[in-house]
Amino acid sequence: MQPVTHNTPVGHTVTGRTKKVTSYRTWLFSGGWLRFDGWPAKNVHTDLAAARRSGLPTRAASGAMCLGYLTELLVDLFGEAWLSHGELTSKFIGIVDAGDDIVSKATVTNVEKTKSGVRIFLDVLCENQDGTPVVVGTASGRLE
Repeated sequence: MQPVTHNTPVGHTVTGRTKKVTSYRTWLFSGGWLRFDGWPAKNVHTDLAAARRSGLPTRAASGAMCLGYLTELLVDLFGEAWLSHGELTSKFIGIVDAGDDIVSKATVTNVEKTKSGVRIFLDVLCENQDGTPVVVGTASGRLE
């Protein structure tokens, strides 16, 4: 994957690495401290019965997992400087369950010259193996 540059055109789309959401990863992320009796903790992220009691059709992997996938893509595009100068907003619009394949994508929507360089604006999303968006949002990063 190539990072964005001052010459990256509006409309350019970049696709991140596909991530397999597994029960084990969900348990590690949302199951609590690994060494307590009863691990993983039973909640809407780790336990089907708990999810259904909450009105969900299935377990829902933590939205923060997808934010991690988007952040990985943005760091790949802008470098570590994105962690200091980048912005990300998101909405969780779908459920991610164990077994899903999630891919992050970013499309350049605007490029603005600034006093300190260039700021690139993006529409971002994570979608599942069916191409259904589960997270949508916007992001931006600065290039000097």
